Amino acid sequence: MPLYLNYDEKCQNLPGMTLFSDSRLGQWSKQTAIYVSPGVDFDSGVVNVVLWLHGYFVKGAEQLFLKDRSRLREQVLASRKDVVLVAPWLGFGEQGNNAAFYAGVGDLKGGWGESYINQVLDALRPNPAKYLRSNLTLEGLTQYTDTRPLLRLGKLVIACHSGGGAGMRNLVGALGRYTKNLAECWGFDCLYGQRPTDDATFWYNWAIGGNGRPLHIYYGAGTAPQSVKLDLMGQGYANDKGQLRNPEGPDVQRVNVTLAVPNGRPIYDLMGIEDLLDMPAPKRPPTARDNFVAKATDNLIRNTHWPAEGMEFHYAIARDGLRLRLKVSPFL
Repeated sequence: MPLYLNYDEKCQNLPGMTLFSDSRLGQWSKQTAIYVSPGVDFDSGVVNVVLWLHGYFVKGAEQLFLKDRSRLREQVLASRKDVVLVAPWLGFGEQGNNAAFYAGVGDLKGGWGESYINQVLDALRPNPAKYLRSNLTLEGLTQYTDTRPLLRLGKLVIACHSGGGAGMRNLVGALGRYTKNLAECWGFDCLYGQRPTDDATFWYNWAIGGNGRPLHIYYGAGTAPQSVKLDLMGQGYANDKGQLRNPEGPDVQRVNVTLAVPNGRPIYDLMGIEDLLDMPAPKRPPTARDNFVAKATDNLIRNTHWPAEGMEFHYAIARDGLRLRLKVSPFL
């Protein structure tokens, strides 16, 4: 018997369908918001899913779709891609709730991803377009039997914003049999650095590993240190200590890191890479704090014209980045 999804008329303010998890038939592993874009064909038996991991300041699953400044549903609709956007609620964060948020993020390990995707697919199996719109009663849903094959996962994208980056680190290793369905990972202003393995080193190693996939990272000032490090590691310039790599390493095509501010100058010009490469070895910054990556990051931050409203820019990275990635991804 599938878990229940609530179709609330007041939330249907966009083409497509907006659904929320409901515990009346069983417990969801996370409160969940689901947006089904208008062109999704459930009768085909296969759906492509974008699984979104949010950051701080989200009070519940409904707020994520109806009030959050990322405006996720609108980006999916604008992209004209036929996908199901799935967003588990991880917790609020800040104002004393950081521990609860990171406990929610910490759940995304082991077999959580496979189990959760099964819940989503089973809940969508009774074809919401036919059954939820026709006011199927709760009793009718419990008695409903669908003889069609189970709804299957096509392509999977894991995307995250801000503090949700910690969740994406966990989730790529918790997909079980759905690991093969993962097409890409998209991170928006999300690399803050963690111990014992920092974000840049983790994602570099993941991208070059056996289960690695294309990784797209978009960043602002707050996540520049780890994002610059990942960029320079991916280009073969830096090692995991942040030092200049000698000899230069391979260019990892799966690692794609983008500064989310248009500056009219090449990114490596903003970083001052040529000057750093030309610096005589004895004069290169020797300490961990002032090493090659740190110097490149300092140059970037100093040379970039950052937007005045930092928090609005933080959400704009998510809005613009999600819409762009959806539009340009040929597998969706």
